[in-house]
Amino acid sequence: MIGFNRVLKTLSVYFMASVWIGSWGFFAVDEVSASITHILETNGTQISSVLKPGYVMHEKNGVKFMIKRETAEALGVVTLDMECDSPEFWDNIEYGVDLETLEFVVDFNNLNYRDYKIQNLYVVTEPYSPDAADWNHSTKGFEFHNFTKTLVPHNNDIAKVRLPLNKSNFASLEKTYPLDIKIEATSTGTSTPVACVKEEVSRIPVEKFADFANMEPFFADGIFQPYDIESLQVEAYGEDAFIEKFMEYQDLRKSGQDLPSLEAALALLGKNLIFEPSNEGDFKWEDQPVSYKLLRNKKTVIGLYGDVVKSDLEDVNKMIQVLHVVAPGLDISYSSETKDVTLPIHFTQCKDKLGKHIGCKTEGFVGVYFTSYKDYVWVDSSKRGDYRSHIIIHEIGHALGLGHNLCWTSAMTYEFEGPQVPYLSHIDLMQLQILYHPDLTPTSKSYKPAKRSLGRQEVINKLGLSEERVSYYEDNIEEACYQKPGAYDYLIDMQIGKK
Repeated sequence: MIGFNRVLKTLSVYFMASVWIGSWGFFAVDEVSASITHILETNGTQISSVLKPGYVMHEKNGVKFMIKRETAEALGVVTLDMECDSPEFWDNIEYGVDLETLEFVVDFNNLNYRDYKIQNLYVVTEPYSPDAADWNHSTKGFEFHNFTKTLVPHNNDIAKVRLPLNKSNFASLEKTYPLDIKIEATSTGTSTPVACVKEEVSRIPVEKFADFANMEPFFADGIFQPYDIESLQVEAYGEDAFIEKFMEYQDLRKSGQDLPSLEAALALLGKNLIFEPSNEGDFKWEDQPVSYKLLRNKKTVIGLYGDVVKSDLEDVNKMIQVLHVVAPGLDISYSSETKDVTLPIHFTQCKDKLGKHIGCKTEGFVGVYFTSYKDYVWVDSSKRGDYRSHIIIHEIGHALGLGHNLCWTSAMTYEFEGPQVPYLSHIDLMQLQILYHPDLTPTSKSYKPAKRSLGRQEVINKLGLSEERVSYYEDNIEEACYQKPGAYDYLIDMQIGKK
């Protein structure tokens, strides 16, 4: 018994020593990590997700730091295992692009990439431009959809991935770029994906674009009225049914004839916002002649592309219906065929290299109307609910000629603390009623044949507005924001689903 107790005492001493040493070890590593964290934060080091040569990755509390290998060895820092860049794997597989089938093909030669701590293997496509900074100035937005990242399956010895490449009938109007094809691997065992390998595979020349799938707008039956569908086959719908609906359309356009034109709306049209941070906010009103508003005087056909959902079509349909009332001088519809579309709206997420091209990563915006000769819209498809609807309505509002304001309940507001209004509000509708009033004669601009502009005095004279009241609202612009004429209430109800 004495011998057994002595053994127990000896084991207890070893156990306590081990616990003390282990605890000190964890503390030491924690202190080293804290020191590295402090050094990196002090120097403002930017951490890339791609491991640079001569560096190792260290993780603390889910945050990754990239430090020089010799520094890590000198400090005894525990580093992440980056075996997914193992030459044993990468030197023994073969991959490339089949230009005939437009497939990315990988021959793993009996190797499974999961055995090499590769969490996911992707094939990446990116449009190539030697002038990346000016890339978005020569596109109608269809190139956005050629920024893709597709998972390569790991359970087949030879994996084939059809490249999700697209072109459009706008190809004759926009510059076309070759496409770079890359392969990217992310490692396992980390709280967030870390790209351990990313390298170029090949470039698809412009000549191969004839083999790409042509993009067509998203479409769903039962949303748009037949008179709002461009190139509708009347025979398929039924001639009598179409005529009945078309007569409803004519009644809808006439129903807005008695809507009043209001001085507050003209005052708002003569204002815009400039960025000027102050104690009262980051933006302030500035005068801008109403003649600067460039309006659409040719057929406007909308098409939605990319990560579109059914509710997006419903938002566009509701907007088109109220536009028939307040803007009878506007010819607007929707098409399921790209050949008809004049105003494309692209839905993608703001991420990776695409985000840099659009500018959303650097500027932080979630939607944009690309003005001038480009004339298309981009929407961040990661947004949901009323906020997503607000973005869609807001950007189409810009395409119709509306500017920004600081009105709390406007779809065009830059009042970020206010509600994200998912429809055209009273003051939005009031402005559109003036912009597209049938009694106003547009003055065409030769360098923008699809636009028209109006003059302030012309609006006052032809619509019988009070010069004094317009001037009052221009001097007290915030008061214009609160105008909610009852004659416009039914148009709000049309958009929010009330009968």
